[in-house]
Amino acid sequence: MVAALALHAEGKVRRVGVLDCDQHYGDGTAEIIQSKRLDWVQHVSKEYVDPADSEPFFAKLPKVVKSFAGCDLLMYQAGADPHVEDPLGGFLTTEQLARRDHIVFSTAKAMGIPLVWNLAGGYQEPIGKVLAIHNNTMRACIAVYVTPKP
Repeated sequence: MVAALALHAEGKVRRVGVLDCDQHYGDGTAEIIQSKRLDWVQHVSKEYVDPADSEPFFAKLPKVVKSFAGCDLLMYQAGADPHVEDPLGGFLTTEQLARRDHIVFSTAKAMGIPLVWNLAGGYQEPIGKVLAIHNNTMRACIAVYVTPKP
């Protein structure tokens, strides 16, 4: 929200989208938006997904990203704590988290909406498990934005 506020104050963005795919509702973001009455910020925070049936989440995700079409920038919170082995999360496998990231990146790119992302959450031990998930987020970003298609 600090970055969004600064970019807006500098006139670099009119509307900002925040897609929060951390395991837990983005209440801090929501509180800032509400308390400052920021009608130019669109905030979507992931809702609970049934671990036994994640396909509806994946089916809905491109539509969620497309809902940010009127934004000048999409800020993506790529949480690692929705991982099935995370003590505070628990609904997506490592492969499914990579799929989530690829959907977000590829949909935003296809729309032509600039995207910034940050790593978030992840409470597994050893920390290497969390770092592997974050590394996959980076790989998905590279695959979509850097790796040329033949």
